[in-house]
Amino acid sequence: MDIPISKWNIQQGGVMKRDTAMVLMDALQRLNPSFNELTSITYQIEDETERKFIRRQIANAMQSLGYEIVMHIVRQFPDLDPDKKVE
Repeated sequence: MDIPISKWNIQQGGVMKRDTAMVLMDALQRLNPSFNELTSITYQIEDETERKFIRRQIANAMQSLGYEIVMHIVRQFPDLDPDKKVE
């Protein structure tokens, strides 16, 4: 099958229950301060090669958790988009 699994899931109506998506989204949003803290700590790494490696790994995790999974949930449940929440 040529369709990525996430697109397949959405085309099939999604496979995640809304309650689960809400809990997952909340947990993902709570990770933001931790990512910020991790990034700040990397400034203490003197060795540039090591610092760049660690920062790249943090960026990869942020991309996967903070964007890919969030957008996967938003495609299934657009009203859960954290960027469109009214406070």
